[in-house]
Amino acid sequence: MTLYSIILFLHVAAVLGLFASLSFEVLSLFHLRRASDLSDVQRWMDPLPGIPLLAIGSILVVLASGVYLTARMSAFGLAWPKLAVVALVLIAPFAALTGKRMRAVRRSSAGASTMKSDLARELQDPFLKISLGVPIAVFFGIVLLMSAKPELWQSIAIVVGSVVLGILLSLVAWRRTGPLPARGELQG
Repeated sequence: MTLYSIILFLHVAAVLGLFASLSFEVLSLFHLRRASDLSDVQRWMDPLPGIPLLAIGSILVVLASGVYLTARMSAFGLAWPKLAVVALVLIAPFAALTGKRMRAVRRSSAGASTMKSDLARELQDPFLKISLGVPIAVFFGIVLLMSAKPELWQSIAIVVGSVVLGILLSLVAWRRTGPLPARGELQG
């Protein structure tokens, strides 16, 4: 086993960690947007408390190992590694904005005794879906960059296309979902 193979393993493992953290965030948001009472909100607010640390750690390992792997491949002169880093950095502002909105939801739910309209409105905020959909699409765009290793304009098209696709898919999904009917309404 060589240092290169260990670093490559760490890179792939960190990518899988990032994918897992995004998956748990999607699951959490899915259930939060459908919450019919406060206990549902509190249950899905932090399904796994360590998810943000997993995401941050994974991004740092991906960046550090990616720099090493790029140097070993002598690929710093190519476009795709640079755009992969730019795309990875694009994910950070979305994560920060999502975190800010989720902290507001957490504060609203912590002091509440029932599901209030303010809390329900915060959970239905379309930006929550966009702020999660764009990073997921960009994540897959980065995987495409790493596997296809395209030239400059193709790399730019992949990153821009990922952002646009993430926004469009989030908007389509936002229109299709909403809260589930209250438990009593289902039997009626």
